[in-house]
Amino acid sequence: MIAYLLDIPVKDYTLSAWEAWKKGLPGLGGVQFDTTDLEATLKLGQLPAQTLNRYCTVWMAGIAAENLVFGGAQGGQDDRQKFSILWQQLQRPMQEGQIRQRWAVLQAKTLLEKHQDAYKALVSAMDDDLPVADCLALLQREVTPAALTVDTKIPEA
Repeated sequence: MIAYLLDIPVKDYTLSAWEAWKKGLPGLGGVQFDTTDLEATLKLGQLPAQTLNRYCTVWMAGIAAENLVFGGAQGGQDDRQKFSILWQQLQRPMQEGQIRQRWAVLQAKTLLEKHQDAYKALVSAMDDDLPVADCLALLQREVTPAALTVDTKIPEA
């Protein structure tokens, strides 16, 4: 849902390591994003803060969801690693990266809380193993266009 709100295309999802393995994907399950625009921007040698904030928020969304639903997060290592690799490529201070990750978790949590009904409907659809296109159609019905205005600005550290 966070990817939808932040206009980052979702390619696929899996809910377990077994499903991921059957699809030939590494990891324990989760959402696979289309990172074409991120990669193209990085090839140009620049990364606008808004793009960084959007992807960081999406990567931290699983952690935020686990915190919200279970009161703590067990997963998220793959997503933290993706962020860390990108942060190292940008040659930014690690402490600043940790602050940005915490901000992104809070941003994702806020979006999940704001759109609880849509989130619950999406969880149910994913639990029923609906295709990505059907999940997207569900979100288009559940989330009003005005809700798509998302502030992805973070104060500079």
